[in-house]
Amino acid sequence: MITRHSAGRLCAAAVCALGALGALAAAPASAKELRIVIGAPGESSLQLAMRMFAEKIEENTGGEYTGKTYEGTLLSYAESTAGVRDGIADVAYTVPAYTRAEFPNTNLVVDMATASDDPVVMAAASTEFMYTCAPCMKEYQDQNTVFMGFAVIGPYYLMSVDKITEMSDFQGKTLRGFGPFGRWVDAMGSTSVVIGATDIFESMSQGQLDGNTHTLDTLKSLSIGEVADYILDAPIGLYLGNAMFNTNRDLWEELTPEQKKGFLMAASDSIAWATVDYFKVNASYLENPESVGVEVVQPSAEVAEATAKFRKEDLETVAQLNIDKYGIADAQEQVERMKGLVKKWAEIFADVDTTDPAAVQAVFAEQLFGQVDPSAI
Repeated sequence: MITRHSAGRLCAAAVCALGALGALAAAPASAKELRIVIGAPGESSLQLAMRMFAEKIEENTGGEYTGKTYEGTLLSYAESTAGVRDGIADVAYTVPAYTRAEFPNTNLVVDMATASDDPVVMAAASTEFMYTCAPCMKEYQDQNTVFMGFAVIGPYYLMSVDKITEMSDFQGKTLRGFGPFGRWVDAMGSTSVVIGATDIFESMSQGQLDGNTHTLDTLKSLSIGEVADYILDAPIGLYLGNAMFNTNRDLWEELTPEQKKGFLMAASDSIAWATVDYFKVNASYLENPESVGVEVVQPSAEVAEATAKFRKEDLETVAQLNIDKYGIADAQEQVERMKGLVKKWAEIFADVDTTDPAAVQAVFAEQLFGQVDPSAI
């Protein structure tokens, strides 16, 4: 089990340059402290990665920029897109699924949760897709924001108040799920609803929700383990849309080319670390569910088959949905392009230990973020 509160662990895993020699000099008197926002408090890999990013920008800019993280205080997840646009936050973790109207092309990417089971491969593929998708990048430009890559988390599981193992158990249930996870809920015969992450606990405790599809760390970080009793061991898919380090464009334009590169590489290291560590920590909850007060239950053969069928067919659903509902005429071609990028990155990572954050950071730095021109984003 990982020791979550160890600063030493964080720096070692991230290959931090703030080592024993104390190489980083004191910040200049003119250093600008940035407001770095994530919509929920806690000690998960995501909050730790936000703190890592703050350290990395200070390191990469020679102390000219520093960062203070605001975790569940300054902005909620739902408010963060507008917050970074308007400069309330300098850097913010934004969730494009909450503002689909502003990010239709981005959400097509996010919809492809079942394209691979490997979060590292999907982080690389989705980030490359975004940086090579002109309509996607324009969506961020229109929001006065600079896109800084996607971390990938998951898989998502169903956490429920009642035991759900048979198809009949889904009948009459209201379950929180958005995008592909909501489509899975509907395919299983329940009713999906979309609510913000910080509202899940109250909705479940008041009986308005029968369950939640989410990553397992939320059993602890959002206290879902206090209102849910069961985890259905049927992984649904990965969540791609973790735009953790989106940056206010007005700030970005103040940066020198070297500083822009420093920000981008800070995002590269932090996204790689978050993706690897998040997967590792979540797997530990599945192995030790009693630590968060739940029981893991196995799906019936019918539920397992229905979930496998959903995962296989959902990419076709994604294409048609985005054509019909969101007006993206070339959605099928975009899905095929994403499949090609997944294959590319699976081959790149075939001989890499993707459980080692440093190894993944090195690949991201050299072959992904290091290939991005900061002046062009």
